[in-house]
Amino acid sequence: MPRRLFPTWRDRAASYLVALLVFAGHLAYGANSDALALLFAALWFAVLAALAPSRLRFGAGVQLRRLVPVAIPFAAVLVLAGLQLTPWALGGPQSVWRWAPGATPVGTITPYATGLEILKLLALAAAFLVGFGLGADDDRFRLTMRAILTLGLVFAAWAFIDHAANPATLFGNPRQTSPGRLSAAFGSSNTAATLFGALTLLNVVDLARSYQGRRPEGPPFHISQIQRLGPYLARPLVALTLSLTCLVLTFSRGGIAATAASMLVLVGAMAVSGARRRSISVPVIGVAAALIVGLAGYAMLSHADMLQQRLVSAHEDSLSRGEIFAAHWAAALKAPVGGYGLGSFGRVNGLIMNSSDVATLDTLGAAHNVYIQWIEQAGFPGAAAMFATVAAIGVTLGVAAVRRARMRSWVLGIMAVLLLFLLHGASDFALEVPSMALWLSLTLGLGCGLIAVTAVKVAAPPIRAVGC
Repeated sequence: MPRRLFPTWRDRAASYLVALLVFAGHLAYGANSDALALLFAALWFAVLAALAPSRLRFGAGVQLRRLVPVAIPFAAVLVLAGLQLTPWALGGPQSVWRWAPGATPVGTITPYATGLEILKLLALAAAFLVGFGLGADDDRFRLTMRAILTLGLVFAAWAFIDHAANPATLFGNPRQTSPGRLSAAFGSSNTAATLFGALTLLNVVDLARSYQGRRPEGPPFHISQIQRLGPYLARPLVALTLSLTCLVLTFSRGGIAATAASMLVLVGAMAVSGARRRSISVPVIGVAAALIVGLAGYAMLSHADMLQQRLVSAHEDSLSRGEIFAAHWAAALKAPVGGYGLGSFGRVNGLIMNSSDVATLDTLGAAHNVYIQWIEQAGFPGAAAMFATVAAIGVTLGVAAVRRARMRSWVLGIMAVLLLFLLHGASDFALEVPSMALWLSLTLGLGCGLIAVTAVKVAAPPIRAVGC
């Protein structure tokens, strides 16, 4: 009879290790510098090497063949990116090398930056594989998700307190963003909005599962249940309140809108998938709706000047984004096959500036649209390979949602997080921040791991893991 696999202290240590690594990256300014990006890439390679032989059991239990549909387009991304470092890149060598006598013409205008981006992509693969291995066992999945949400609660509490106490400084240095907008440890409040929006979505799932895990049999809800359920709902409620508060205080129009859209999809999907089993109920939806309305009202009343400023500047900002998109789309169309090379945005941005758009482009660090930026840097074939990778992950998550009825709400929550990143990525650059990309990769890996089977768990009564 197969042995039941219970989490050991090593499993708990592994779960909190990866969660700590994620939030350490967020605290380190999002690891948004070459040195920090390399450091965290090395750390994720080390974690994968340390966990794979013993904790992840890739060789025996985890069915890596299920990742073939994801691995094929991702391998194409790496191959095409690697070719950019050679004269045989798609589209041929860049013409700028004609002005560098003695240099070998290659397919990228920034070889060092392209090499660095390839290392970042490999680090994303390492984070995804760590998540896949941990997610391939239900207990480890719950432990890891609990670790992420617990540290997310701590991070949100710190961000809120730090914003209230030090709105103009971060770790003693001036913030890059407006003091009136919460930015946590990131250089952009919009990036913080993506993180807290994603935590909000996962905390809604955690709240729903916590309620269902302790809801007594009988009527769907009665007021007398509050006292009994209170201790078990306190943590997810506090976490949801903090993450939602931080999201509102970013005053990120795109982040809040993308979170709201993803929330509607998530709640609708949970309601439809669990209609017969009552896996999501009116009380949970009511609590989430009350929090959203209450915090939105709080923001409008206590930060009316900032809200007015953000609304007034919406038209001007849309014109600015339109100018950015037009300039970089035109640049992308001039190198449609091979692009200018991964990591070449800054150099391309400098080359295309002219007297009419210098005021808009001069201080840019990203195109504020991940789709245009990928096409510009990788060309249409490279961008198509990356988009196919994301689509394959989405399909894998969909298969996991169909196969795993008991864990379906978590899969739906992770799919909602992916949707949030994709929606907000059309107007901002959170995916270009290394720690955010690594966290998304880990989360997607956790979700995809649920389609793998590590062992049959029998011979013991099921454990009711509250909240997860």
